[in-house]
Amino acid sequence: MQFFITIGWIGNIILSLGVIPQVIKTWRTHNVSSFSWMFLLNWCIGVILVFIYLLAQNIHTGEYQWSMWVNYAINIVGTIYLVFAKIRYGRKT
Repeated sequence: MQFFITIGWIGNIILSLGVIPQVIKTWRTHNVSSFSWMFLLNWCIGVILVFIYLLAQNIHTGEYQWSMWVNYAINIVGTIYLVFAKIRYGRKT
């Protein structure tokens, strides 16, 4: 079982790191023209809803999947920043 837990942690770390380069690029360039609103809003709502589900499920079972929490927490913060950036910097283009 430890093997699968390790695989889960590695996968969730890779997934959570995926948003970071886009956040950094957007922070530096303020270029949000390639982001579609449909993508950003679907991604943002999706990660928040899955996080709520994960939280409820973990509380119900008493087993906490910390690797998933880290993944979704980072994705929520990153996605909310990208939505904010689209609102703020999207007006300039």
